[in-house]
Amino acid sequence: MAATAASWFYRAPENNAYLLAERVNGTFWDNRLGGVLLSTVRAESPFGMIGAYQGANVRMEWEPNKWLRLATSPAVPSLVDSVANILRRKPTLRFDDADGETVWEWRLEDADKRWAEVQGKAAFGAPRRLDTPT
Repeated sequence: MAATAASWFYRAPENNAYLLAERVNGTFWDNRLGGVLLSTVRAESPFGMIGAYQGANVRMEWEPNKWLRLATSPAVPSLVDSVANILRRKPTLRFDDADGETVWEWRLEDADKRWAEVQGKAAFGAPRRLDTPT
């Protein structure tokens, strides 16, 4: 059976680094992202993975069924589009962090609260809300 976001994002996965990497990487590969390879750095919530895609450093963190944060350096919009497809929803917001990474967040709850935290703070450059009509 193919892994989907339902097995690691919409439900809490096992707290096993190997199984988590298999599920997440399998989801990406099943969605034609064979160039993604992520390794587990935290196998409990909030889960964390790091890796690479098309020459960019990739960091992904999430709390199941609450939020997911994808950070890349340099920015890789095609990966964001693919993650949006995998999660079946557009990202909530985007900003540049103090480490020079471009960060996209998907929020299932507390989106307005998070947006208020990001807006107007120097540590968050070029913030954009993506889930509201412009």
